[in-house]
Amino acid sequence: MCASLASIFLATTFAVNTMPETAHDDTEVVTNHSFTAIRSDSRVFSFTLELDATPSNNVEVAFGRDADGDGVLSRFEATMRVGWDCGVWEIVDCATGDVFSEPGSPGPVSLSWMLNFSPAGVPKSLATSVSGIGVFAALAEHPPQFLFSKDWNMVRVTCRGLDAPNPRIDCSVKNIPLVIRIR
Repeated sequence: MCASLASIFLATTFAVNTMPETAHDDTEVVTNHSFTAIRSDSRVFSFTLELDATPSNNVEVAFGRDADGDGVLSRFEATMRVGWDCGVWEIVDCATGDVFSEPGSPGPVSLSWMLNFSPAGVPKSLATSVSGIGVFAALAEHPPQFLFSKDWNMVRVTCRGLDAPNPRIDCSVKNIPLVIRIR
């Protein structure tokens, strides 16, 4: 599926066979990838996040601008985080700390995200689902501005507390030149 997205949307594909070794007792692993948030003709920001969700793991994707150019999206540079946290799907406004959450079920799951925005980059509508079931309906018709920025140039994938030694996590982003695969 990701290979076809790469050819349709002229995306660059990053293939990561395994997440890097953890340097922390909590098994946290992180990878960063640079990208361009949109092409000039884009009006949609969409991605999918597929993972094996468990009651004890955390998998999140953070978007933002690598302002210092060090190739790492720090927690101070991230604008928005979305992902799974020990049984709950969350969207986090990194500037305010506001958290929007939906309960989830463990197992192989897929979060789909499609944000439509105006030519000026103002979010107009948001469609999100987990394995085909709608989530975050409260944000659908009037999505907040923190959910998208034309200035984003970095995505960070963070995994914590993974039960399996080789978890399956795929993140593909359409309409921007980025597809991330982590297995």
